[in-house]
Amino acid sequence: MNAIGWQIGAVLFGGAFLIIAIYLAKVLNSANKTVDRVNKMIDYNEKNLNEIIDNAADITSDVRSILDIVEKVTGFFKVLRVFKK
Repeated sequence: MNAIGWQIGAVLFGGAFLIIAIYLAKVLNSANKTVDRVNKMIDYNEKNLNEIIDNAADITSDVRSILDIVEKVTGFFKVLRVFKK
């Protein structure tokens, strides 16, 4: 069996292509698994972020009501200062 140079080259090229294709398939599979994990983490954290935003809104309204009460109390003490003089 006489092998010509281009036939040997073609076999080597085909083998290299097969190895690269297998490696690329493994890389794409790994990337797909990584993207799935990232999507799961985003979904989980999205729920937590929504809860944090809701809690922040509640805290803001509570602080606003406390500040209103403090304003009324300080206003009352200002009135008392006027009567002391």
